[in-house]
Amino acid sequence: MNNDKKKYVQKRKKGLETIRNILDISANLFARNGYDGVSMRQIAENAGIKESSLYNHFKSKADILETLFDEFITLVPQTRPSDEEIDRMLMLMEPEEVFKNILFHVGKSVNGTLSNTAMIINYEKFRNPRAAEMYYKYVVNEPADYYERLINKMIDRKMVKSVDARIIVEQYNYVSIALTKEYVMSQYGLADVNSVVGYMIRTLKFFCGLMTNASGEHDEREKEV
Repeated sequence: MNNDKKKYVQKRKKGLETIRNILDISANLFARNGYDGVSMRQIAENAGIKESSLYNHFKSKADILETLFDEFITLVPQTRPSDEEIDRMLMLMEPEEVFKNILFHVGKSVNGTLSNTAMIINYEKFRNPRAAEMYYKYVVNEPADYYERLINKMIDRKMVKSVDARIIVEQYNYVSIALTKEYVMSQYGLADVNSVVGYMIRTLKFFCGLMTNASGEHDEREKEV
């Protein structure tokens, strides 16, 4: 690699690192202080760059927010096991174990910026049409679609009773949204993480119980045998 190309690669790498830093810092500031409560100057100061340099990467504060939203759309589905991974789990695990594995998979996959962006969407949905769209499409409906597919697979395999999967997942997801907010609060030291996780587990146990027979969740499968 000649010197000119090497310099270009190094400059490009540094530029990408700066963009990543700006996005992470902006997400944290927006989540803590509100979008309107943060200026481009504050973002630049926290990123350790000049305000003029900030505009070399993002044309406006709205541009930063839109980039965070685009990342959220791409990354949130990746925080849960894929449909192929779910199929493998269903061959080895009971319903409650599957839900627990999804819960812990999400907990490990969600980083600070993703959590912060979720909080920004929650705050801004009352006044920002784009945030409101994001909330209903990617916080409410997309996860509900995922869990509906999961429960229907469980029904097909006689792992749970035949239930209205959509009603179950809508109720489960709304409770999960509230608990996720508390989980993010715990990351700021404003809630007890063990209590929040414990409540999450009790919640999934409750909903799994709604889908299983009172006399035992294996009844249907035993009939098949």
